[in-house]
Amino acid sequence: MKNYAKTINLSAAALLLTGSLAACSSPAKDGAPAASGGSGAPKETVTLKVEMFDRGNTPPGAGPVDNNFWTQWIQKNFGDPNNIKLQFIPVPRNQEVDKLNVLMSTGDAPDIVFTYDMNTIFNYVKSGGLTDLGKLIDEHGPNLKKFLGPETLAYGVFGGKQYTIPAKRTLQYAHASMIRKDWLDKLGLPVPKTKDEFYAAMKAFKEKDPGNTGGKVIPYGFAAMNGSNYVSANMLISSFVKKTSEEDFYALPDFLKPGYKDGVQFLNKMNQEGLISPDFALDKDMKKFESDVANGYVGAFTAIAAHQNLMLPGNVFDTMKKNVPGAEYVSMDAFTNEEGKRPKAIYEPTGLHMMIPKSSKRAVEAIKYLDWMSKNDVLFTLTNGLEGQHYTMENGFPKPIATDEAKKTFYNNADIAIVINGKDFGSKEKNIEGAAITYPNYKELAKQNIVNALTDGYTPPRFDRPIDADIKYGKITGEKAQETVVKSILAKPADFNKIFDDGVAEYLKIGGQAVIDEKRAAYKDMKKK
Repeated sequence: MKNYAKTINLSAAALLLTGSLAACSSPAKDGAPAASGGSGAPKETVTLKVEMFDRGNTPPGAGPVDNNFWTQWIQKNFGDPNNIKLQFIPVPRNQEVDKLNVLMSTGDAPDIVFTYDMNTIFNYVKSGGLTDLGKLIDEHGPNLKKFLGPETLAYGVFGGKQYTIPAKRTLQYAHASMIRKDWLDKLGLPVPKTKDEFYAAMKAFKEKDPGNTGGKVIPYGFAAMNGSNYVSANMLISSFVKKTSEEDFYALPDFLKPGYKDGVQFLNKMNQEGLISPDFALDKDMKKFESDVANGYVGAFTAIAAHQNLMLPGNVFDTMKKNVPGAEYVSMDAFTNEEGKRPKAIYEPTGLHMMIPKSSKRAVEAIKYLDWMSKNDVLFTLTNGLEGQHYTMENGFPKPIATDEAKKTFYNNADIAIVINGKDFGSKEKNIEGAAITYPNYKELAKQNIVNALTDGYTPPRFDRPIDADIKYGKITGEKAQETVVKSILAKPADFNKIFDDGVAEYLKIGGQAVIDEKRAAYKDMKKK
């Protein structure tokens, strides 16, 4: 077991990475069908139902998420040759766990479902609701097995059985911070390299308003902690966490680790001084944050290192440049801890977990579909589009075409190519380059953000078994932790300790202590092996 004794806590909220994904190969040309899985096709047409995230951001004219350019392409190139009718089942991204639980409990779940939420997966494993996929992959998934490899597949083994198929993640980065370079230059300040320098810059932004916002300046911006969390203050809070034992790293919730409270109190101080978004707690869809950035009000923020809402052509950063000529963000890695390091939570080498419900009668077809998707040419096409229509090759990498027509037929393809997260061009450096080229107007910023996001990164502790108490109490305790942090940030300084401590006490009472105890026992048992 890897030693995490010098690591700090995880981010308090779950992260979601988005972005364009690809596998290294030669793409299909001019819409020509990629290789199908035609051998062994059923004689009669059968229906294969596949879950699909609905993010609510479909471009005008693109068609619904369950019937568009790419669902039709899949039908033509996989479904038709195999006598399989693909039916994509939309699930709202921000309600996916609740919606999936309903579908699973009623027996109406698609043949392929997926989630990032491990407690949800553990619950399905414990209740016997999933198909054992080991033999099916051996018989019908040679490309899938080769592409993922034993290391990735091992993350889907529970109790000795392959209950999930984890997606392969080629870059494990999550969050990075950005700061207005034009404001720093106007004030004669360097890009902050420490937390103290960051705080000094935020004070200067507030007091001197280098963007001439007329008092609307927001030195450090973020949004609701129970929203989508592509933008978050958790990395700043986490930088206050002190060294902990490996056992505590595994057992304790984030906000009970030593020093976490100090980080929340620092944000309370910043709030009192007008240095953070005043209405962050209400901004669950990030729209207020995006508007503030686009209007040039936000001095710094922490977000997914390379996020499409910010960096894709025509999105927030481009709008900001139109509204505020000369406005420019640069990457910042300033949240130092007591050791002078800049720790940050990163992902495991896996993405979402794909599952086949036990109620499915199409397990063979489901594995064949994922096997087809794992072929190099198919994956390249699904994640980059068609050459000349969606991308051009530049220095060996696919560069997106930024026309309205291209955007109409190529968006959120990461939600279709579910077997991979990231760009795989053969090395970490090439993968970073390949990911950054997705954002032609902000390529260098994206590259540096990814590098910073990986610096001093640590992965979450992984248990080899379900934590029953976490399954039972995880949702309510998670909500209590978020509520406690938000109320503590907004509290009057004199009330801070009471609000935070009362929240902790309530957290422990409603199931938090049971989760801690069970995790301690599981950790000790794992150490014996």
